[in-house]
Amino acid sequence: MKQVFLIFFIILSGNFGFAQTPQLNEAKYYSYRSRLYNDFMIGVGSSAGLSLPASIRDTVNQKILWGDATIDLGMYMGMLATEYKVNELKGLSQTTTIEDLFFALEAFNRLDYNAEKYFGGTPSLNGFFVRDDVTTDSLNITTVLAHLNQPTATGQVNILLSDLMAIDPTLKEESLDQVIHLLAGLSLVVRYIPDTLKHKPNGQAQAFMDFETSIKQEAKNIATRLVNYIKEGSNVIVTLNPADPNLNGISGSAWDFIIKNPVTGIAVARGPNATALAAGFTAAKYWITNLSSLTTDTLASTQALNTFLFYDNVLLANDQDFKVMMLNAIGNVWPAGVKPDSSNFNYNAQRLGPRALFQSYEYIPLWHQSLYNTTNKLMSAVPTSHPFYNNPAAFYKFLLDEALIAGPYNYGNLAFPSYEWSSSSRHVHPLRRGQANPSFPGHYNGLDYMLLYNLYFINTTLGTTVAEIPGSPHPVLVYPNPARGQFTIQHSNVDCSEYVLTLTDATGEVKMQSKVAASNTTFSTTGLKPGMYMVQIISCGYPFNSKLVIY
Repeated sequence: MKQVFLIFFIILSGNFGFAQTPQLNEAKYYSYRSRLYNDFMIGVGSSAGLSLPASIRDTVNQKILWGDATIDLGMYMGMLATEYKVNELKGLSQTTTIEDLFFALEAFNRLDYNAEKYFGGTPSLNGFFVRDDVTTDSLNITTVLAHLNQPTATGQVNILLSDLMAIDPTLKEESLDQVIHLLAGLSLVVRYIPDTLKHKPNGQAQAFMDFETSIKQEAKNIATRLVNYIKEGSNVIVTLNPADPNLNGISGSAWDFIIKNPVTGIAVARGPNATALAAGFTAAKYWITNLSSLTTDTLASTQALNTFLFYDNVLLANDQDFKVMMLNAIGNVWPAGVKPDSSNFNYNAQRLGPRALFQSYEYIPLWHQSLYNTTNKLMSAVPTSHPFYNNPAAFYKFLLDEALIAGPYNYGNLAFPSYEWSSSSRHVHPLRRGQANPSFPGHYNGLDYMLLYNLYFINTTLGTTVAEIPGSPHPVLVYPNPARGQFTIQHSNVDCSEYVLTLTDATGEVKMQSKVAASNTTFSTTGLKPGMYMVQIISCGYPFNSKLVIY
């Protein structure tokens, strides 16, 4: 059994040891894309359940889960918006991307408009939404399973699970973290989609549920609805009338920021209180729509802004700090608040960079960089000895290189293909990486990789081109990984008689440095605390970088 386990990790480590190329990471993207549509989506379209990516495909228990599906929907919107820009830069067809993005936005409209009916109310396009509309009552389950269990699928599934199917009705309701992920995705739609772009399947522009035809404007309409609803805390019913000024979101002078169910009038059960983040929400809305969120309650507005500015110097718990960082990445609020002439891009880049690295939300500075065309300070506060000091592009490439072409998964017992991609979503739940008993075991949809690939490609193409870091001329393997007690460096470059190994911890402190003969060398982990370490090997002038988890 030990021999099988060792071989398994050697194979996995081999994914990191060989030089990764732009072509290979591009191939991964298209592999992940195909896998997303075949294994994690029922289909593309406007009917219930369509254009909604599932998050977990557990082939051991043969179930597929749409959990917090609007979070994945926000990431899916962002992935498609950035894919549009990548295809433009590569000179590729945009047709499929445009269609998919149209129906992704319309999927949210569907969840918004129909939300009230699940609680006994009248449908309304007012900004209150349910998390998904996947239910076997509205699907041809035979057809759905035939699609999800195609011959190319990784394992079989026969059970569909979603929040809408939950017995507890409050589990269907929206929450503030879902709004944040949706706003994040919408911000990329506004950033990269042209004003006049429309979906024209038969030469005629197809209209969204609210009669809009511009994809970019619809993203703005949705953002307005989302923020205005939680701002007002209202149960106002909005009718589908193109002449109705409230069609794209309720309006008024209230300042509530408690998310309520419009049918019951009661605050939603999960994530209802958005008051401390109110200025972040209105700033994000301002960047996306150029519309201010006015209120007659100036005291509440001032307090909200001061609270959000206070967070500039206060580090919150990991899952709460994400919300502050992402809203600030979109709204660029610090240090003085939202202003039409705000030019504090570099300040926010510097504040977000080290903070995001510490909290393991490294993609957030890349988001800010993409929206504001500013610098990326992710690696600005690490020691100069750190392998990626002042080089965030190399770090993002490292993450892309770490991904396995077959896609991410984690079924427990530390048997995952890549530590960095062993969470159900690296962008949403980075602390779940490397879980021996994962909260949600299974295969994962890979949207986090696809978003990172697109944002990296766009920024390195439009900005200063980052030269590819050359890999070793011959394989370098680090195994087992994760390691306990000892780990081995397998170095087979016959042209080099020795190499230099440097091992640094998460803070950048060098924990081990050694000049070693070029052969299989085993190192003891005695004295090293459990955690993540950066491995750097310099051989024949070629750098090899990887991460090592010690447990």
